[in-house]
Amino acid sequence: MEFFIQQDYQDFKDDLLKLPHTQKMIAANEEISLTNQTYFIVSGRVVEILLLPDGEAHALVAYGPQTLFPPLFSASMPTKDELIFRFVQPSTLWCYDNTLLANYAEQHRTFAKQLNQSYLKHMNYYLNDISQLITSSGMQRLVTFLNYYLDEHHPSDNLIPIRQKNLARLIALNPTNMSRNIKKLKEASIVQVSGAGITVLNPEALKTYLD
Repeated sequence: MEFFIQQDYQDFKDDLLKLPHTQKMIAANEEISLTNQTYFIVSGRVVEILLLPDGEAHALVAYGPQTLFPPLFSASMPTKDELIFRFVQPSTLWCYDNTLLANYAEQHRTFAKQLNQSYLKHMNYYLNDISQLITSSGMQRLVTFLNYYLDEHHPSDNLIPIRQKNLARLIALNPTNMSRNIKKLKEASIVQVSGAGITVLNPEALKTYLD
């Protein structure tokens, strides 16, 4: 997994350190389920995994350092048999009670604003991602993700540094279909594939595949 969100809360690290919390050390490949806690990643990386009915694991998004996860303060989200957090690197976490963070946000507008921005960004990603996963073709999911990455990260030279096989896992596409769709985009001179990732040569033409 090479795509991830990080540093949403880098400006609040010192404030978070002062709030009551516990620290956990998590090993690579360890998993945690949803609880009434929110976690701040000091170091490491965690991937949010949606377990599909057919047993396939679809990676929704990965979180890196200086980020709080999950971004939603809710105890009514899906249970462990549907949604889990899997650590892909040894990680250090600060663990907070959701109520404590909510109370802190009520007294600190900048922190509350960041919580709201993170909520909207991640919820928009969830809804678009899951909707695409369920309702659209493999090509539509591929194009949607490439467009999303360009709009969100503005990468240099439009290079999306994700290998083809990892991107296939992100959008729940089998390798054969992924290769077929990439080939179509390459033949249309819309993308170029290299060891560094996928370069979008013609972003405007790419968007036409969403019509």
